[in-house]
Amino acid sequence: MSIGQDDHGPEIELLRAVLLDRQVSLPEPPDRMAGIRKRFHRTRRLKAAAATAAAMPLAVALAVVLSPQLVTDRTADVAGRTTRPPASPPTDPASSSLPDVADLDLPVPPDWNQLTIAAGSDQASSVRFISTNPLARPERSCPDLEADDWAESACLPVSGPGIGALMAFQIETDPAAARATTDSTPRFVEASPACRSLSGTKMYKLQRPVGAEHPDAVLTGVACVGELTEEANRRVMLILSKALPPES
Repeated sequence: MSIGQDDHGPEIELLRAVLLDRQVSLPEPPDRMAGIRKRFHRTRRLKAAAATAAAMPLAVALAVVLSPQLVTDRTADVAGRTTRPPASPPTDPASSSLPDVADLDLPVPPDWNQLTIAAGSDQASSVRFISTNPLARPERSCPDLEADDWAESACLPVSGPGIGALMAFQIETDPAAARATTDSTPRFVEASPACRSLSGTKMYKLQRPVGAEHPDAVLTGVACVGELTEEANRRVMLILSKALPPES
């Protein structure tokens, strides 16, 4: 049986080409180009999606950098919540920059009493009282209280007669006294009416310059002495002699 040229298929044509050692042109599968185009379009879509995903962080960063309003608003919000400066503590109009008499290193016997009362002035420190008698707040408040102002006994932290010893120390701004202070040893002075009302018979006073940091300031110490033993009287004089301005 003979096979016609028009009746053979591609297999027969391939076999004949092999037997005759010649090239053969086989027909292309009908869907080959469609598959190539499909794969090409799929690859383009994948590349486009990858490029879009990679560009998103950069776009967000650029938006933040290029948007000053956003940065300003965010900074203001953070500053408002985390860096708001604390409120300043209230200031005491009567506070003093002078050294504190509480820092005076005085040899006070443990059985004596001490009390510090604010002077109410920015030109003077508080007044530190020391006594052989019990101490309590004065009967009334005395503005501009001074250690050596014993005009009224109501301003003193003791009441009634029978005092043994009452001493007062204060640092105050007094340019005239600071210039005139040459002898800083305790000296005997006349007892004031307030001292006498407490049964005091004699008074001692000293003034010493505070130092170069406060050239217009002086340390003032006063002692009102009544009936004391010899040992207690020596203690009064020792406290006065050891009263030195504290270092600033």
